[in-house]
Amino acid sequence: MQIFDIHTHLLPGIDDGSPDWDETMRMVYQAYEDGTTDIAITHHILSDQDYARESEILEKFEELKTRVADAQLGLKFHLAAELFYHHEIELNHKISTFNDNKKYFLVEFPMQGIPRYVDDKFFEFIIDKITPILAHPERNLGIINKPERAFEFVQRGVMLQMNAGSLNGDFGEDVRAMAESLLDARLIHFVGSDGHDTKRRPIKMKRAYHQIVDRFGQNVADSLFRENPAKAMQGLEIRIPEPMPVEPPKTKKGFGLFKKFGF
Repeated sequence: MQIFDIHTHLLPGIDDGSPDWDETMRMVYQAYEDGTTDIAITHHILSDQDYARESEILEKFEELKTRVADAQLGLKFHLAAELFYHHEIELNHKISTFNDNKKYFLVEFPMQGIPRYVDDKFFEFIIDKITPILAHPERNLGIINKPERAFEFVQRGVMLQMNAGSLNGDFGEDVRAMAESLLDARLIHFVGSDGHDTKRRPIKMKRAYHQIVDRFGQNVADSLFRENPAKAMQGLEIRIPEPMPVEPPKTKKGFGLFKKFGF
């Protein structure tokens, strides 16, 4: 069974993810033992200045593939970045889009809300047939307070990636409830671990996979964990189900998403 993890911070010493090769390889083994088969590496790019480390990322990416091949684990790796949204965001680097395919890119908002004029910027990409994939919208306070914004994004061509840990309750009850509401409304298209280490934010997918199988069926789980990410890696068109308006989450306490990890 193929399981893609579309969002990880696996390379050592790049951002707030793995600090060294020992932890990186522990994460690799953790993912392998959990059943993950394909991993996209998506380190933070907070501003254009962070692209100065692109050559280091590319070199460490090749070293990772060599180390994993030597360990005979059979994992496949893909490369992109998690781009922090700003109004001048561009996609001019090898790591800007998945596998440099110029078709799909992972982008995150500030956790406190939705940036102004982001719809206009996303529209510029979409008319150029480049699809923004919004990372962990269920953790964004602007979407928690106004879930209809997630529906609007998807209607306009944006795709959404949920964190596996959100569905497990790792980020608090508000985030878990929001994740379920987005899934119910057919607004989630990918799932990623957002793995940073082996303990606090592990690189695990299996539990969320089985939760989605149990709640929505095998076909939905296969789309989110296998079919959609495989197409995104190749730059192929992804057909999504008709989105529905979001039902307000049963639990809404406002700032639950900041509770556990201090964001």
